Amino acid sequence: MRNDYHIIPDTDDKRRVGSVLARIYHDIGLAAVAQALRLPPSGFEPEMAASLERGGFYLLGPRRELARTGTDA
Repeated sequence: MRNDYHIIPDTDDKRRVGSVLARIYHDIGLAAVAQALRLPPSGFEPEMAASLERGGFYLLGPRRELARTGTDA
C-alpha cells in the first residue's frame, strides 16, 4: 500500500471544506488537461507543477491497478 498522505490537504487549513474540495477538483482538472495534451509538469512554474502532481494522483485509474495485478479491464 502506498503512503501518499502528502497529497491530502491539511485539515487545520483555515479555509472551508468546500474550498478544499474546489482545490482538489481544480488540481484534477489541470492534471487531466495536461495529460490529454501530453504536457510535462516540468514545463510549468513550481506551484502549477505541484498542482499537476496532486491532481495526477487522483487520475490513476483502475486500468493501471488492474495492469499491476495482470487482469484485463
